[in-house]
Amino acid sequence: MNIRKSAMIISLLFSQLVLGANILQNPSFEKPLSKAIPNNIGTVNTEGSWIKYENSGGIGDIEIINGDLVAISKNTKAPTHGLQVIQAPLKLEAGGIYQLKFKANVEKETEITIKIGADGERGYYGYWQKDIKISPKQKEYTFDFEMLAEADEKARFEFWFTKTDETVKLSEVNLEKTGMIDVNRMINLTKFQVQHKYKVTGIGENILTTEDINTVKSLKSGKEFVKTMVLEEDSDYLVKIDGNIAAEEKYVVAIQNGKTFELDKNNRECLLKNTGESTKDGKITIKKVGNKQGLKDIKIEKYFGNLIWEEEFNYEGLPKESDWGYDVGGNGWGNAELQYYTEKNPDNVYVEDGKLTITAWNEAYDKNEYTSTRLVTRGKKDFLYGRIEVKAKLPKGKGTWPAIWMMPTDSLYGDWPKSGEIDIMEHVGFDQDTIHGTVHTEKYYWKNSNQKSAQIKGEEVSDTFHTYSLEWTPKVIKVYFDDILYFTYQNENSGKDAWPFDQKFYLILNIAVGGAWGGQQGVDADVFPQTLEIDSIKVYDLGIKVEDK
Repeated sequence: MNIRKSAMIISLLFSQLVLGANILQNPSFEKPLSKAIPNNIGTVNTEGSWIKYENSGGIGDIEIINGDLVAISKNTKAPTHGLQVIQAPLKLEAGGIYQLKFKANVEKETEITIKIGADGERGYYGYWQKDIKISPKQKEYTFDFEMLAEADEKARFEFWFTKTDETVKLSEVNLEKTGMIDVNRMINLTKFQVQHKYKVTGIGENILTTEDINTVKSLKSGKEFVKTMVLEEDSDYLVKIDGNIAAEEKYVVAIQNGKTFELDKNNRECLLKNTGESTKDGKITIKKVGNKQGLKDIKIEKYFGNLIWEEEFNYEGLPKESDWGYDVGGNGWGNAELQYYTEKNPDNVYVEDGKLTITAWNEAYDKNEYTSTRLVTRGKKDFLYGRIEVKAKLPKGKGTWPAIWMMPTDSLYGDWPKSGEIDIMEHVGFDQDTIHGTVHTEKYYWKNSNQKSAQIKGEEVSDTFHTYSLEWTPKVIKVYFDDILYFTYQNENSGKDAWPFDQKFYLILNIAVGGAWGGQQGVDADVFPQTLEIDSIKVYDLGIKVEDK
């Protein structure tokens, strides 16, 4: 066992001893509310108590009376997060198991929301969020959750009251750590401490091992082989058999006890659809029928459909005008960014040696201090659903803000964020090797304090090439780092404010400099020039026809 792993085990075992203490301050509401105010990214120190927070049209009364927190909303049409009480900062440990208890009292049944999550520095990511039905008369409520993200020392605890016009009384709020995730499981999570950590196979990669194939080949009639494997929600898996298959030889295949398919001499492949949730313990069953044995090979691979665009940059010069256009200007781009995006400037964008390079320079241009390029496929390569893979090496240094992302071609539902945004990869130089995947919608974005995003810790993202991928169907958006699924956003079928992703989007590649997020810890002018390198781009249709939406 190496030293790093040993130290990790000792640390985790020690953490298991520090249990049972209430993490929250002023849990019995004996002290008055604090008057602290969150900054522009939601960071706040509530000074050992709680704060009332109104935003996005939320209005209401919140006060402490005789050991109760008493809240009533006066605008139930505001977004759910519009009226809150917040306590911060909380220290949450990666791998910690936590239990929340509180008492609540209402006259009529109503609903509130509880969120334990990050501030805007982590995209307001929710580590645990739940809508709670509160019953009449005082009752104690208990919930457990696991901290399946990186440790956070600035986490926020929030009660949301917007959607009820009932007076809600809360008391005796207790949040304590009750344990740690199993040490061996935790060690497996340390490289990528994220929710839904699933490693998936690429196209053409057989999920079955040689031993699995030999087991299937040796099956007697009526016997079955069960492959336990990672299965992703709303994903398809292609099963193919090969060999001198006999007329009486059949293989009955099913996924998660779902619809069965019969493979034989004349029908040698089938497509299995996982309609359930992602799971590490998914099962594909293969049952043999008949005693003849002519099977030579059997493959199960994730199905991506047709390859509809592949760019390997096997030419030299400016990017192909048939595929790429430019967003040009230096107006800050809504984020107080410092760069001017140039057009067709080979110093800022060029293709050679099989790579596309976008380079940001510390040089004056117009009224800006830096130059860079923002490439777009708008009107040239627009996509509705599919899998997009971009193999890239990122810039580094404080002030760099590269992105691989998508915006709507026609913005059918209005200006940003109403028509949506998909961030396949964002990286800020002050937080090296952390990769962010995010969606923005009218219902879920940073101003609403409910941003839908996730982060993953990579290795040497500025020194080696990694693959950043998106899978987008009518039901779900999934974001990957090196084929590890770390962010999932589901279509909740509640309207365009939450799912504007039924229209065409285009791809964007850029490096921003500084700005509200990229420049949050300053800009190190001495690190420039910095380059975003793109090795290849592949787009598959996932077998989805546009009319399927």
